Amino acid sequence: MQQAQQAMMLQLATCTDSKTFNNILAKAEQTLTIRQSIENAPLIAKQGEKKDVIKEIIRVIEFFLTVTGKEMETFQIIIMSGDLYEKFKNDTLEDIILMFKMARMGDFGKVYKFDTFIVMDWANSYLERKSEEREKLLRSARPQPKEESKGKYFHELSPELQKKFERFRNPNVQKFLTPKITDYLTEQKHRDQISKALENDTPNP
Repeated sequence: MQQAQQAMMLQLATCTDSKTFNNILAKAEQTLTIRQSIENAPLIAKQGEKKDVIKEIIRVIEFFLTVTGKEMETFQIIIMSGDLYEKFKNDTLEDIILMFKMARMGDFGKVYKFDTFIVMDWANSYLERKSEEREKLLRSARPQPKEESKGKYFHELSPELQKKFERFRNPNVQKFLTPKITDYLTEQKHRDQISKALENDTPNP
């Protein structure tokens, strides 16, 4: 899928016939995603000469006008393409294509008119969505912290294990116990010592 998408984008860059360009673009935008743009697409500023990239942007704008039935003067299209180049030069041509597709589908609200001010609003909304998608990708790429194993209190152990741990009262073995079990055994030892002392202090009848 990725190689096919890249091949279509290369065809767009080299296509000279407007009708063929529109057909290729119509196919390309069906499979484009914001994630693909983030992970695979080259930045506009690195796609070649500015004038050549602007020509591609002009044809993307003209495609939108053809599909939606909107109209715009040629000089206005040229101005808009230059503005979009500056807006997206650290993003991708795919982003511009996706932005116009989302606008056409009503993702930014109903299209009552078409001018540079409206398109720049769409650009801001689109770039916010792209930023959110990039943050999701970063979060999913971060390693998840491993949960530390926690020791159990002595009374939480099974009777069989409690019997086995009785032999751990030997101080030389206590270093292998968890802190909770060590604390419990220490407290139990103190209680045993107190009980024994009380028994010794009790006078015989």
